[in-house]
Amino acid sequence: MMFLVIAASLFAVSQAQVFGGLGCPTTNTVANFNLTRYLGTWYEIYKFKANFENNQKCIQANYQLKADGHIRVNNTGISISDGMPSTAIGDIYIPDVNDGSKLKVKFASAAPYGNYWVLDTDYEHYTLIYSCTSILGISHFEFGWILARTRTIPDATTQKLFGIMENFHINSHHFMKTDQTGC
Repeated sequence: MMFLVIAASLFAVSQAQVFGGLGCPTTNTVANFNLTRYLGTWYEIYKFKANFENNQKCIQANYQLKADGHIRVNNTGISISDGMPSTAIGDIYIPDVNDGSKLKVKFASAAPYGNYWVLDTDYEHYTLIYSCTSILGISHFEFGWILARTRTIPDATTQKLFGIMENFHINSHHFMKTDQTGC
């Protein structure tokens, strides 16, 4: 019976985002992360499937430092089906100042914080973000984003970032291009 409950739970999770076997892959994040340079507006160029971002285009995130040291993230997008804008306000913090590129994020007060790991960034053009949550060490679900300071990035940059994911044994084929036209 427990197997059926776990299997049903894993199936439900897999329909909402990218799901994989075993635990999370081992990754490295940006050394000497500079939060001040990271703040500001970023445009979503690619993402892993995420049910909370389905059917949206023109997605962007704005990161601002709050008085308590946390970061306010304001994610906005436009519904593809009806053209209505959407907004999600989140809270990000750095749990370990010695590893500043491993942040935690949440978008609802009752929700737990999830991982927000900056795998690569040049602060001025692109950033590569990854999140993975292990489920009992037998599976995991993951999110990934490529953001840019402009609504497009060169193909060479995209290929470089896909390569970083592949080097960590994260399937870059999960990335879906975000529509940033007509914004």
